Amino acid sequence: MTDYDKILRSDGQVSMDGSANAATYDAWASDYDRELAEWGYEAPDRAAEYLAKHLDDSAGVRVLDCGCGTGMTGVALREAGFGGPLIGFDMSQASLDVAREKRIYADLQPVDLNGPLPLETDSVDGILCVGVLTYVEQTPLLREWMRVLRPGGVAVFTCRQDFWDTRDFEGSLNGLETEGSLTRLEVTGPMPYIPGNPDFGTKIQIRYGIVGAV
Repeated sequence: MTDYDKILRSDGQVSMDGSANAATYDAWASDYDRELAEWGYEAPDRAAEYLAKHLDDSAGVRVLDCGCGTGMTGVALREAGFGGPLIGFDMSQASLDVAREKRIYADLQPVDLNGPLPLETDSVDGILCVGVLTYVEQTPLLREWMRVLRPGGVAVFTCRQDFWDTRDFEGSLNGLETEGSLTRLEVTGPMPYIPGNPDFGTKIQIRYGIVGAV
C-alpha cells in the first residue's frame, strides 16, 4: 500500500485523526504536486475562481488557505488575482515546508483543523479549503470560519460527493443558515475531482460550496 492509499480511499474509510493523516502527508509531500497534476487535479484553480467571483474586491484581501498542504491552493489564489496576504494552516510540517519554498504566504502554521483556529474574530476576508473536509468535522470548522471571517467575507470549500451525502453536509449548511450563522451563496453539482487517479477516476466527484459571513 502506498502512503496516499491511507488517505485517498474511494471506500470512504478515511481517518479523521489529524496527527495520523499529517504523517501520511509528510511522507507524500515531495511528490504531491507532481502526482496530483498527473491525475488532472483542478480543484485549487476552480475553488480560487469561485472565491474571486463571490468577493467584490479580491486584489488586496487577506485570505486563509485552510489546509494549504504544499501550497498548490496558494498558487491558484495568486493566479486568480489575489495579491494580498495569504495565511496557510496545515497539520503536515513537510507540506508546509514545500509551501514555504513557493514564497507566496505571509504566514504558515501547523494547525489541527479539528480545533479552534489561531486567528482573531473578523480577521480575514476570504477562506479557501480544498480537499480537506474529508478529514475534519464540518460543522465546528464552518462555525470557526464564520467567526474569523469579517462580515461579508466568503469561504469556498470542496466536499466529496459521497461524504456530502453520508455526512449530511446539506443538513449542516441548512442548520447554520437557519440559526443565522452563515449565508449559503452557491453549491455546485458533482464535478470531477482527480479523474486520472486509478481508484477515484470518475467514481469520486466533488461539490464546491460557497458560503458567506453575516
